[in-house]
Amino acid sequence: MPVTTAPAAREKRRAASRTAPRKRKSKKSPGLLAVWWPLLLGIAITPFAIHTASIMALAGPSALMTLYPYVLLLKSPALGLANGFGDNLSQLLMYIQFPLYGALMALILRSKSLWIALASAVTAHFAAVLFVFLMTRAHIQ
Repeated sequence: MPVTTAPAAREKRRAASRTAPRKRKSKKSPGLLAVWWPLLLGIAITPFAIHTASIMALAGPSALMTLYPYVLLLKSPALGLANGFGDNLSQLLMYIQFPLYGALMALILRSKSLWIALASAVTAHFAAVLFVFLMTRAHIQ
């Protein structure tokens, strides 16, 4: 029975490892910041949007409607919310509207492209603007 020496055994292992299929490295998941950056951006934009709303409020409710449509929607008498509850809810919505858009974008970015996520947030915003506009038009007539 032939006896292999240590260098010959090492050579056999090296040759076998060269012919063996290489293992693929698993794809690493992106970091927390890479996934949730739209939410963080929405939180960062909120103070600037509130300052802009205080300036736009001087021009009337139609100007404010373009930035914060949900606020005017909740204050609408058609919904029938109690005056204090509607005011508190609309105040809360002023602070969480843009972080909600960011969360929506972050969830969509997990499976779709940036443009689709951005389009979905913009569509949600302008759908609310259109709804409030149509609701106020119907209330006026």
